[in-house]
Amino acid sequence: MRVIRPAMSDDAAAMSYIHSRTWKAAYKEFISQEYLDNITDEGWIQIFKRSIVKNIHEVAVFELNNRITGCITYGRGRIGQTCAMSDSVVSDNSSCSGENSGEIISLYVLPEYWNSKQGYELTRFAVERLRQQGFKDCYLWVIKDNERAKKFYRRFGFNSTKTFAAVNLGGRDIVEEKFNYILI
Repeated sequence: MRVIRPAMSDDAAAMSYIHSRTWKAAYKEFISQEYLDNITDEGWIQIFKRSIVKNIHEVAVFELNNRITGCITYGRGRIGQTCAMSDSVVSDNSSCSGENSGEIISLYVLPEYWNSKQGYELTRFAVERLRQQGFKDCYLWVIKDNERAKKFYRRFGFNSTKTFAAVNLGGRDIVEEKFNYILI
């Protein structure tokens, strides 16, 4: 049975595991192997627990036959806020950001379930929730050279804003590209 539901703090370990496994599979071309090797399956547990308990962002999980296999984090755009994964402040001057914009912060599905429509269903769930909350658009960031992810989001209806930002992960500058989706 396929179920999408709001995450609970008890889901944090499964969500952390999903992030760890997916980062190692999806980002091996973009992030140093040393950095990826230092990611643990438990590394995001406290971040997710805090986010869920303090309602910092909305988080939903995908359950397949009572096993959590995917998760999505979304909410009000984080422009000007401290990013949960680092101490950096999210900044952006493009027009599709700010208080009237929602953001899909992260979307991860276990690699063995890629191409099973779970990512699409989670994205549809988050987009609908953002629409219900009155946001006019939503945005997300994708590694610029991650053609697999960009293709997925384009098929959903996201478009590049031609806005780019660099983040440093593991001593490597990673360029991210911003995509936007109109909700109204």
